Amino acid sequence: MHTLKILFRMALLFCLLPAMQANAHHSAAVFYNTDDEPISITGTVAKFNFRNPHAIVELLVTTESGETQRWTCETSAPSALRRRGWSQEVMQEGDTMTLEGIRARDGSLLMRITRAVKADGTIIGVSRSLDD
Repeated sequence: MHTLKILFRMALLFCLLPAMQANAHHSAAVFYNTDDEPISITGTVAKFNFRNPHAIVELLVTTESGETQRWTCETSAPSALRRRGWSQEVMQEGDTMTLEGIRARDGSLLMRITRAVKADGTIIGVSRSLDD
């Protein structure tokens, strides 16, 4: 009887694991205003993390009033970005970048990148969708 309980619990856990994994991924529409027009910001790269689950660019943007804002700009997983020409070397701290994308629903300084352009006009990979 004890063995049957253990087998039942293991089977239950085995069935629940895929559901837990599926719940871990989210659509970009949860956090970003996908119905709004994309925005464009230009600034200096403060940090670039090219790692899972999403690559992150921290961009220092100077506003018209002279205030410096630190934007957190998220894009796809490195595996998807590599297929579009991205790498850890595509941008470095201190580089000037223009990032286009969808702003966070809550109005914070958070954006989902759809296009990245270097100061010389070079486009770094193009996103096919917000969720890839």
